[in-house]
Amino acid sequence: MAHKEQVLIRLEGITKEFNGTIAVQDLNLEIREGEFLCFLGPSGCGKTTTLRMIAGLERPTRGEIYLRDQRITDWPPQRRNIGFMFQNYALFQHMSVYDNLAFGLRVRRVPPTEIERRVRAVAQALELEPVLNLRASRLDLSTMQRVALARILVIEPQVLLLDEPLNNFRPGLRELMRAELKRWQYQFGRTMVYVTHDQEEALTLGDRVVVMNAGRVEQVGTPDEVYWRPATLFVAGFIGRPPMNLIPVEYRISEGHAFLISPDFEMRVDERRALIEASSFLPRLILGIRPEQLLIPDLHASSHEGLVRIPAKVDLVRPLGRKLILDLKTRSGLLIQMVTPSTRRFAVGDDLEIAFHPHQALLFDPHTGQGLY
Repeated sequence: MAHKEQVLIRLEGITKEFNGTIAVQDLNLEIREGEFLCFLGPSGCGKTTTLRMIAGLERPTRGEIYLRDQRITDWPPQRRNIGFMFQNYALFQHMSVYDNLAFGLRVRRVPPTEIERRVRAVAQALELEPVLNLRASRLDLSTMQRVALARILVIEPQVLLLDEPLNNFRPGLRELMRAELKRWQYQFGRTMVYVTHDQEEALTLGDRVVVMNAGRVEQVGTPDEVYWRPATLFVAGFIGRPPMNLIPVEYRISEGHAFLISPDFEMRVDERRALIEASSFLPRLILGIRPEQLLIPDLHASSHEGLVRIPAKVDLVRPLGRKLILDLKTRSGLLIQMVTPSTRRFAVGDDLEIAFHPHQALLFDPHTGQGLY
């Protein structure tokens, strides 16, 4: 969505330790007004801890947190005007939906007429009017989620923090609720910060994605940036189903030209020579190519020129609706995964020649893990 460039939340050098173990290390991040920001990473990477520090539920060991340029590092949660939606929704099961929505306003001593106005307005927006008098214990998961979100929206927070709120949903309903969350964000125009370990969720929902690993930020970028131009080897291998093919290669100069050499192919890289020679670990590099960027030349007659070709043998065929995932073994024994339309049949043991366009290949320094761009 189009959002203002004004910074709403700023994290400066945030570090969090638990009994000597570093959960988040030296995190610097700006969260923009009106954006949907997703924290993505494996379990234990520090994403939920970061969310809890923004909410005020955890205090940083070091570093500062700012809200609209005001330092809030030491502020208690209730002073920050930030809504937090927990994974289990934390509804009062014995209360009616109306009372659940009104609870936070009553605690804040909002006048009854204003409580009535706000509750009715949010209930109408989230289609909760028919269930306002029902107890929360009688609701299905989808309605519970809407009530949990409404309970946050009714206090009119500056930012909404959501900690894996869709984990309890079956797959089909989970996809539906993703779309609903994005629609609500457009509708209310609020900043949302969303934690998930599900890459599809992050790439679907996020205006930007913060990819974390072992307490550190690996990359901050749009979904397209983290998918097609991963900043590090971790991002390249973590994002994508199947993940990016990462192929060890060696850099060599021959007769004045620069090449990347593997036991299965060679690729001329004169135009990237200066960039490659800045790497700290020459002559070794890692070449990355997405499975969907691989092609079979005899099916793409117009695309033959300049391709890097690799002889391979089909090791496994995995049908997936309109596409196939092929596990391929090269002559050197390297495993390469490829995504191709299911319009052609393949069998284990088939000999294939696969190929890719050189300009699509990404390069990484194996020592630092950084992409060479």
